[in-house]
Amino acid sequence: MKGQATIREAKPSDKEFLTRLSGEVFSIYGPYGRTVTRWFESGLTLTLLFMAGDEPVGFVMIGTLPGDTDGETRAEVLAIAVAPGFQKRGIGRKLLRCAEKRVEEWGEKRLFLHTARENLPAQKLFLKSGYRPIALKKSFYPSGQDALMMVSDLGNHPRHSPCA
Repeated sequence: MKGQATIREAKPSDKEFLTRLSGEVFSIYGPYGRTVTRWFESGLTLTLLFMAGDEPVGFVMIGTLPGDTDGETRAEVLAIAVAPGFQKRGIGRKLLRCAEKRVEEWGEKRLFLHTARENLPAQKLFLKSGYRPIALKKSFYPSGQDALMMVSDLGNHPRHSPCA
């Protein structure tokens, strides 16, 4: 990586990067370039970027969604992605930890996420980060793949990296 690594909140000018990376890494699951862009533009999400110097190379998007059954909201990782050339360097884990910190600041005790059942690298990251599977959702993604719903109880993870 060139330059200092930092994590910062995404700005409107980052929309093109979010759309491009989402389209690149999530296209197997459906039109996520457009989906992530809509979530970003909604103003209802928080997106954190991992910067390698001046270059964004990854992001995590979080928000609150209605719960499945109880009518309450829950905090959820809506998307997390790292550019292919920067994967396997701990960037995803750092983004996830910063997202957890932000969600705790919102007063949430747990953070949920979904990942494709066949996405074993993502599952490995989430399991190592303290997430546990709680449900299998059939045909969850627009292209028909099943998803594992996972959850982490916050407050149980050390955070050694600074967050934006």
